Order: sequence, then structure tokens, then C-alpha cells
Amino acid sequence: MIRLLVICLLTLLSPLAHAALEASVDRTRLIEGESLELTLESPAVGRLSELDLSPLAEHFEVQRSRQLSLVSKVDGRTTPVTRWVITLRPLRTGFLVVPPVHLGQSSSQPISLHVLSATQAAADQGAQLAPVFIDSEVDIENPYVQAQVLLTLRIYHSVSLFDDSSLSGLEIPNARVESLGRPRNFERVINGVRHGVIEVRYAIYPQHSGEMEIPSQLFSATALQPGTGRSSARSGRVVQVRSPSITLQVRPIPTDYPADAPWIPARSLTLTQTWQPDPGIDLFSGEPLTRTLILAADGLTAAQLPALQSLNPDTDNDNQLRQYADQPQLHTDYSDQGARGIRHDSAALVALEEGSYTLPALRVHWWNTLEDRLETATLDSVVLNVSRDTDFGSASPPVNYAAEEPALLWPWQLACALLGLALAVSLYFLHRARRALAEYQLTETEEQFDDQEQGNPLADLQAACRTNRPAEARKALELWARQQHSEGLIGLSHNHLELEEALDDLNACLFGRARHQWRGKPLWRAVRMVIQSQRREAEEESTPKLESLYPEV
Repeated sequence: MIRLLVICLLTLLSPLAHAALEASVDRTRLIEGESLELTLESPAVGRLSELDLSPLAEHFEVQRSRQLSLVSKVDGRTTPVTRWVITLRPLRTGFLVVPPVHLGQSSSQPISLHVLSATQAAADQGAQLAPVFIDSEVDIENPYVQAQVLLTLRIYHSVSLFDDSSLSGLEIPNARVESLGRPRNFERVINGVRHGVIEVRYAIYPQHSGEMEIPSQLFSATALQPGTGRSSARSGRVVQVRSPSITLQVRPIPTDYPADAPWIPARSLTLTQTWQPDPGIDLFSGEPLTRTLILAADGLTAAQLPALQSLNPDTDNDNQLRQYADQPQLHTDYSDQGARGIRHDSAALVALEEGSYTLPALRVHWWNTLEDRLETATLDSVVLNVSRDTDFGSASPPVNYAAEEPALLWPWQLACALLGLALAVSLYFLHRARRALAEYQLTETEEQFDDQEQGNPLADLQAACRTNRPAEARKALELWARQQHSEGLIGLSHNHLELEEALDDLNACLFGRARHQWRGKPLWRAVRMVIQSQRREAEEESTPKLESLYPEV
């Protein structure tokens, strides 16, 4: 019954509405606590013209209102259009009517809405949302060329997602795109259901005027699906959703903007300066004075800010006042509100002669995108008073330095000579020690024996050592030791340490105490050392001794 009365009321009111002010809403069915956008369009009117929004206060709360100036092209004809975007929140549930809004003699047509309560939304299948969906919005739909546009993408999900979610890269022809940090995660209740939200923000800078489309973005993820049984495992399902595309109407540089000034569309801009040292103190010719100009703008990157100079190229002070510029310092901060560019231009100013020098005032023209108007940031002119440094140029009497006696060099020379002599003596004794050590070293020539000679234990020992046979080497060693010493192998090994160590290694291999394979080379080297030692003793005994000068009594 109520719906029938509303339809009748709309039928009666529709002839009274003027078509000059068109109204539309982004949706006609919403949940209690949600907001909607009412869009009103009319041919271009004066900027001072205001809408009468008082009829909306009965059933709605006006949260925000924006006025946009657009250009509409229909059938080849260009028509200026003014658009108002009004955010409304219904104050009650049920069937509501957005009443006509008046603009001078024009009025919009009424629009019916259906606001569901939380209970109705839970029971209404038509109000149920998809488990994963994506939404996109921009802060301005008709930006200026090279001005910042904030794009916000929000991915809503009422189901759990795995960590493999991805969002396609944003690429827009004839536009520069900057990512504003990492994605932000939070929660929001929609239709009585708690949703996780992944928010991604971009700063877009159109490079050409005209129509520009922001393409839709593809979000891919794996949604968690619970099992149907008590013991069944949970599985995943691949989900892909696309955001709606957005079309922007990019405006060119305004005609009233100065033609010789660089185009700076920003939300806010500041121009400051610092000095080192203070220009108000006494300055002297030839003394450098450093001036730093700081330009900061919200909504622009540092690369978009123009360079600033303390002296103009055509100033009259170029011959006497010089400027030596340093490399500019550029820095851009990114936040949820967009980019903030900061540029530092430093230069050293040096006056070559005394006098008074005037630095011209600085003016930076920029376009305020929030207020949609031209503004100018200025720095007043600065006067530098430079005087001659009399202390620096005054003649001073010559200073007589007492003649110093030449430094004595012979103690150093003597010390160096003694150190060199000591080094030479040390090298001489080192050489002698090395020669003496070489005399005691054993020759590496190997003894040659006839392996076929019968009854020669030394030849058998050499053959056993070559083939690494420990049992045969032990037997030949004992036979050879009996020929060399009365006590046999025991007595011979006590007199020669090398033979004793080689014999211990041989016994360890024979009786299983050693874990390595026996090698005969160390034993044969020890036997050779014993043979050479016996030969030296025999040569010493055969050498005749000199007779004593004094006869024995």
C-alpha cells in the first residue's frame, strides 16, 4: 500500500519538475547506515549560484557536497555543464523520496529509495553481496593537466584469502602513475557482515587535456573454502574480480594563467628562504653569502617544481655580484593524501666590490586546485650592504724570523749506519747456519742393491719397502740388524731414534694397532740414515791423527 502511494505521489510531482536540473543517484537500494551520492547536473551557471538543499534535511543528512565544472559534447556541439555531487545518509529505513532540489527557477525530479534495516538485509537475498568484490573512486573527476588525481581501490572480502593475492599493474597512456605506499588493511561491516578491506592508493598525473580513461584493475586471489564434513580438509578456490573503469575529463591550463610562468597545479604551495650567514650583518667584498630557496607543494612531485635563482639573468649587478649555484636537492614524500614535493636551490653570492646590491623580489605563480584560482607566492627584495675589509688589505710590517741553526744530521746517519751493519752481520751468520744445516741433511740418492743376490737382507728390505709389504720388511730388517749390531734390532734401534720410530709404526701395522695402511718409505729412509751414520763413523776412524808435539813419558 505504501509503495502504491509513493508511485502516485511521484506521478503527481513529475509534471512540476523542470528538466533543466537533472538528478540521479548511484543506487536506489541500500542498507541502514550506508550513504549514497546524489548527482545534479545543469547547464553552466554562475559560480555564485547555490543549490537550496534545505528540503533534504527532513529525511537525509548531507555529509559532503562538491561542485564541478565540465564540458559536454553532444552531436558535435560543446556545452558547458555544472555538476554537484552530494553525499547523503538516510535518517530512517523504509521507502524514502529524495525531494526536488531547487536552483533558481529550476528544480530536480524526485527519486524514490528503499532503505533496508539490518534484519531485512540479512533476510533479503537480493541484498547479499559477493564474497569478494572491488570498488574504485577518484577524488576529482575533472582535474587539470599535470595535476594530481588520487585513485583509491578497495577490495572487500567476507571470506579468508590466501597470501597469493595480486593486483594487476596500473598503466595509463599519457599519464604518470605513482604508488602511494604499501596496501592498507582494515575491516568494515557491510549488511551486517564483517568484511576485510585491502586499500591501494595511486597518484595519477595526466599529461594531456581531454578525456582520459582509468582502466579497470584485475584482482586475483585464492579464497578459502571450508570442508563439508567434520574431518574433511579445507580447500581453496581461485577468485578474480575487476574494478570499474573511470573516465576523467582533463582540463587544459586556464587562459588567465600567466603565459611566461611555469605551470604549477598544486593543492598548496609555500616559498621560504634561509641565509648563511645572516645578510643583516656587515658583509665584506669577496666574502660568500649562501642563500637557499625552499619551494614545497602538496599534490606535486619535486621534479615538477621549477628552479629558482636569486639573480635574474638580466640584472644590472652581474658584473659586481656573482652567483654560484649548487646542485638542487629534490625530495618527494608520499602519503595517503598524495605527494608532497620539496625543492632546495642553494647559491653562493659573492660581491666583488663594495657597495649596495639589491636582490629582486621572487614571485612564483601557481594554480590552487582546491579553490580553482590563481595564487602567487612571493619573497620580498633583499638589500645587501657590502664594505671593504680594511684589515685584510692593510699592509703589515715584515716579520723578522730569527735564524735557526741547521739541524744536526750526523746522529741519524750514524744510527742508520749501525743498523745497516747489524743487518749485514745477521745475514752473514744466517747464511753460515743454512750452509751448516745443509751439510747435515741426508742425500736423497737411493742405495742400489742387487735384488737377485741371495743372502743380502738389505736388498730384501729395500724390495719389501718398495712394495709396502710389512711382514717381509720386518723379517729382512731383523736379519740385517743382526749383521750390524750384537744385540740385533733392539740394540740398533736404541742407538738410532729414526729407526725406532719407523719400527714402532711397522709393529703397529703388523699387530693391528694402526688404522692406516703401512707405507715402507719412512722405514727405508730410517735404514738409509743408519747406514750413512755408520759410514761417517768409519771415515772418522780411518782418518790418521796428528802426532803430538810432545812425546809421551
